[in-house]
This record gives sequence, structure tokens and C-alpha cells, in this order.
Amino acid sequence: MAPILSAIARLRNCSEQHLPFNPPLEQLAPPATRRHRLLPLRVLLHCFLMQILHGNVAITALRQYTGIDFAPSSYCQARARLPLTLLHRLLLWFAGQAGNTARLIGSPQPRVLVVDGSSFSMSDTPELLEHFGKPAGQKSGVGYPTAKLMGMINAATGMFVELLSLPLFQHDMRSVIALHPMLRSGDILLGDRAFCSFAHVALLSAKGVHSCFRLHQRRKSQGQRGIDRWEKPEKKPNWMSDEQYTSLPSFVNVRLVSYTLRQRGCRTTKITIATTLMDEQQWPDQSIIDLYGQRWDIGTCFNHLKTTMKMNVLRCKSLDGVLKELAMMLIAYNIIRLMMLQAAARQGVSAKRISFIDTMRHATVRLMGLPGVATLIVNPDRAGRRQLRVIRRRMKQYPLLKQSRREEEAKWAENEEEMVK
Repeated sequence: MAPILSAIARLRNCSEQHLPFNPPLEQLAPPATRRHRLLPLRVLLHCFLMQILHGNVAITALRQYTGIDFAPSSYCQARARLPLTLLHRLLLWFAGQAGNTARLIGSPQPRVLVVDGSSFSMSDTPELLEHFGKPAGQKSGVGYPTAKLMGMINAATGMFVELLSLPLFQHDMRSVIALHPMLRSGDILLGDRAFCSFAHVALLSAKGVHSCFRLHQRRKSQGQRGIDRWEKPEKKPNWMSDEQYTSLPSFVNVRLVSYTLRQRGCRTTKITIATTLMDEQQWPDQSIIDLYGQRWDIGTCFNHLKTTMKMNVLRCKSLDGVLKELAMMLIAYNIIRLMMLQAAARQGVSAKRISFIDTMRHATVRLMGLPGVATLIVNPDRAGRRQLRVIRRRMKQYPLLKQSRREEEAKWAENEEEMVK
């Protein structure tokens, strides 16, 4: 018992002393979670965070990293007792810390936010399948439940302001409306053409939020530059309520800016942007083009989450567990981003040039009580870099599973019996 208590004390000290951020859990946590257990709240969160930072490793590996000889079932039960509301409060607390850190790098005003969608997979359980759904065309027992992600990042800090896990077949516009409460008057929202519609632009303008989207392919504009008037559609969008549709104005004015991409390897050669930033002196065309270019940053953020942090496939088998796992992924990601902001201010470079994976490794060793190397790796300036979406290493030529595993095993058994005969 003494080694376990010593390991718990060490982890508690690591949480309080070795990370640059120490949230006041006594104020954020509900009273029921403050009971003394084998894995106290701060130690449990420490273990959960360490599991995520190690690439969402298995629980059996986590006991070696922490030095606590706990059974996997004990850790699972402790995580099941962890309130999801506490993780949401931690997310809000870290978001508050970002405001203080962003001032160190001279965060621009107004606030620029980027919205986009993605997806992740999870275990094939009835509860998750019923809630999230599965890609169309897959038979029972084939494939896995897949959830839609709708995220919004702060372009200056690279931190996620909000990340929602939604059913796979929910419309993008219905999903993005759930992010509107996070917007403030004066913000600028960037997005691709999936978010470019009369109703969405009108709703944002009513909140005092400026929009900057790529023009939707179905909208036929009168020109490629200048002011365009969009009339209110006669038919209400399916994702809108009657009250929202009634409140829309009869028209909105948008400004169109077009430019051509002349870089080889790019899929698009001509892009038209629709924006409500009308002041051409404050926002000339080139400024609008540069502003819209920040939209691609969210793709890098999703890549860090899904590839570097292994969020493309979550491990939990219950809906509550998946939501907690996703929330802790987001907490870990934002901690890494905060450390990148601090390192950028300390090393005198842009935060975008600080290596994400090196910061992630630094946070991991700090959690383990090691000092690590405080000077983080600075990537070269890669403006305009392009990469082909191809792979060189060949994959194993295994056949795809096109029916349930039990049916496939039964076929193999029949074939083996026929060969024996």
C-alpha cells in the first residue's frame, strides 16, 4: 500500500507544480466528487490526461506510466463517476486562461473564428450506433459508428472555442447554429461554402457578427466583385424554426471578392468570397483574401487532434464515456496550445511555428515529473507549402470485411469442412 500512496502523492505534486496551469478543482468540482478514494479527483484527471497525451493508450499501459497498481475496472469505474459537467467547466477555465496568454503575442482585434466539420469513429455498440449512426451502405456487423464533429477555433491562438459531437447525418447548418452562442458582437466568422447561405449570413448579422465564407456553388452572383443583394428565399430552410425564419430581413447585402490561385497542385483555381465586411478602406480586397486564408488553419488543428493525438478512433463503448473522452481530448489539446503560446512569447516567434508534437511531448514529461527541454522546436516558415494527398508505403493486401464477422467465420468453417471431405 505504501508504494501506491507514494505514487499518488507524486502524481498530485506533478499536477500542482509541473504543469504551467493549475485549475482550482476545489471550486470547479461538485461536492460529491471530492470524497477520498484510491484515485482522488486530481490524480484521476492527471491519469486521464496522461493517457490522452500518450496517444490514448490502453489502461493496462497507463498503470506503468503512473506507477499505481490499479485494476483496469477500478480506473473505468472512477472515470464513470467523473462528472461531464466538471470537464466542461475545465474547458471554460482554460478558455479564460487563453485570453491572458494571447495578449503576450499581440492577439489581433476583432476576434477571428474559424468553423469547420470533421468526423471520428468509435466502438461498434448498440448505444453508440443508435445515437451517432453509421455511414450509408454498410451492412450490420460491418463498419463502425461515426460521429460528426463541428468545431470552432480562435484563429489567433489555435485553440478550440467549442467542439460538438453530433449524429453523422445532421445537416452542417443545423450543427453550426449550436455554436452561435459562443460568438460575440464584432467577431468575424470564417468558413467554407457549406456555411454560405442567406439565412446563416442574416442570423450572424443580427448578432453583430461579420461573416466571410466562400461563395456557395449554387448561388449565381451578378459579378465577381462588388456588392451583391441577396433576397430572402420563399421557402424556409429545413434546419430553421418558424420563428427564426420570420425574423429574417427581406434582403442582405454582401461584398464579393474573387482571386485566382496560381500555385500548382491546388484543386481550386478561382475562389469567390462573400463577406459582410463592407468597408473597403479598412478591409481592401487583399486583406479579405488574407483573412479567408486563415480558414485552412482549422484543418491543421483537426489533423493534430485526429492523427497526432489519436482521436480518429475513440475507445469508450458508452455514450457518456465517449463524450468524456472527447472532452478530455479537447482539454489536452488546449493545454498544448496554451504552452505553445507561452513558448512563442518566450522564444520570440509566431505560435504557428512552434512544433505541436514537441509541445505535446514536453507536456507529457512534465506530467511525469521530469523537467524536459523548455526551449521547444521551432518549425521553419512554410508559407505556401503544399503536399500531395498520396501515400508511398504499401498497405497489406487483406480483403475487406463486407459482412458480419460471424457470417464470414461460418463461411470459412463450411469451406474447411468441404476441403476435409
